[in-house]
Amino acid sequence: MNVTVTPPHRRSRRLLAASAALGLTLGLSACTIGGSDDDTVAATPQSSVTGTADQGPSRTGDAAAAADAPTVGVDELILTAADAPDLGLQPVPAEEISGGLDVIGSLTEGVRVEPEICADVSQDSLTAQAEPGTMAIQAGQRGETAFAVAVTTIDEGLADRVGQIERCPVMTVTLPIEGQEMVTESTNTLLALDAPEGVEGFAAVRQDSSMTMMGQPFTSGNLMLTGTVRGIGISVTATNPAGQVTPEAQSIAMDAFAAQAAKVRDAA
Repeated sequence: MNVTVTPPHRRSRRLLAASAALGLTLGLSACTIGGSDDDTVAATPQSSVTGTADQGPSRTGDAAAAADAPTVGVDELILTAADAPDLGLQPVPAEEISGGLDVIGSLTEGVRVEPEICADVSQDSLTAQAEPGTMAIQAGQRGETAFAVAVTTIDEGLADRVGQIERCPVMTVTLPIEGQEMVTESTNTLLALDAPEGVEGFAAVRQDSSMTMMGQPFTSGNLMLTGTVRGIGISVTATNPAGQVTPEAQSIAMDAFAAQAAKVRDAA
């Protein structure tokens, strides 16, 4: 069977960047991104959860983490096409990371989330991730699934990821668009996957979402893998804008996460 590996176009890369950054900084969050050519669908946030009220301990700034942190920058820590040739990875420029975060920041205005505990978006975290040298992202696509790999020097909230999922297993997001309201229902499931060697605070989350737009039902799926290695936050997200993330895509994402963890673990 032939598998198509294609680099995502610029708009998709920007939204992939936002998804990857949110996966690291805001707890459980995702947008419908990737191969859709409909800009409205592609930019629709499906859920947004952050632990600003109860994030648990973070290793950011901790003396032990600082002493063990890699000496190289995030651009040298991030997984590349040479490390994972099957994903068609390409670096996401800093301006697209910043632009993607701006998109998410603007989309959160006017959004209603139930239960409310799942709705708090930390603008401080968004701003911090946009600082130069803080985050690096590589994005690619295999078949219908878009992938994004991210590393960041800010690991705030990652330690409480499991708690965030347990507090928000189901959520409803209402987004006003052009005078109408679009409602998305998302189910968040914690997956029983083993953490790769050296990964702290590992969490694997599957998010299945559904919505109706212009009388037509849409479903999408996200897989988010997060954790911390030597004080560096790492994330792999897989997104299918037209259905659930397949077991094959989940396996590919887990392999990429393990490779990313090993690269940070073995870095100078």
